[in-house]
Amino acid sequence: MKRGLRALIGLIGIMSFGLARADCEEGHWVKSVTDDGELVVLEDGSVWQVDPVDAIDSMLWLPTTEIVACDGMLINVDDGEKVSARRLK
Repeated sequence: MKRGLRALIGLIGIMSFGLARADCEEGHWVKSVTDDGELVVLEDGSVWQVDPVDAIDSMLWLPTTEIVACDGMLINVDDGEKVSARRLK
């Protein structure tokens, strides 16, 4: 599936969950993820601690994965996958 189509499907999934709110920030991408998936650093320097239950998902995210950052959640735009996370910095 082409990247643009995957991104569109991911955004539709995000909107269907009602997450396209003012407290969500689009346009982010993954800069790095720890091997265990429990820390995600975005391109803006923000550091997010992922709930250990969801770390199995975030540990598979690659640098440049497009992310929507919401209060308490990071959402992978490519596939709509979301993880519970707390912003540390």
